[in-house]
Amino acid sequence: MAARPWDGARAAGGRAVAAIEARPVLVRWILAGPATILAALAAMAAMPLWLPAGAAGINHLALPIILTPLLWAVPFFYACLTEDLPRASLVFAAVILVQVAAVLLVLSS
Repeated sequence: MAARPWDGARAAGGRAVAAIEARPVLVRWILAGPATILAALAAMAAMPLWLPAGAAGINHLALPIILTPLLWAVPFFYACLTEDLPRASLVFAAVILVQVAAVLLVLSS
């Protein structure tokens, strides 16, 4: 059977899943600690971009600051309670990258 272009990515994904499942306590600690803080800060930084403009025509600044505990609690409890750590790692990476990309896109224009 001929090698398909996605076989290499599937093998790399399998190695990543095996590495995550080999050290579940370390991965859970990283997801519940630094990754949660990074996800909350990235969402807080991007929140004025996707919130509607305020009455004065400026972006809301207080709402992201007020919602920071919630933005921290949701990923923290997800990291602590999930049984599928590879999927949680992928979700955290996607959330962080999308929020950071949104901020960088706005800052570059």
